[in-house]
Amino acid sequence: MSTLSKEEIKKIANLGRLSLTEEEEEKLSGDLSAVLGYVEQLSELNTDGVEPMIGAVTHIKERREDIVEDSGLQAKMLENAPEAEGTAIKVPKMN
Repeated sequence: MSTLSKEEIKKIANLGRLSLTEEEEEKLSGDLSAVLGYVEQLSELNTDGVEPMIGAVTHIKERREDIVEDSGLQAKMLENAPEAEGTAIKVPKMN
């Protein structure tokens, strides 16, 4: 595992528009080097025959049929309305 140089850390910080202290640069150097080491380790794995993923979800949820069921709620609401027109409640016109 190679350690990132101070120049590389400063360049990365500059690209990210970050202003780092000397201590933060040291910590970042260790942290980023560890991440890069892990990526190097992953690149050593044999992935022959493994299909690439196109997303995290591997199954497709079945869709249910969209069926409208009359619960009678609309008719009950219209019965309680002061005035109805067709399937709508009629209200006074606003000026």
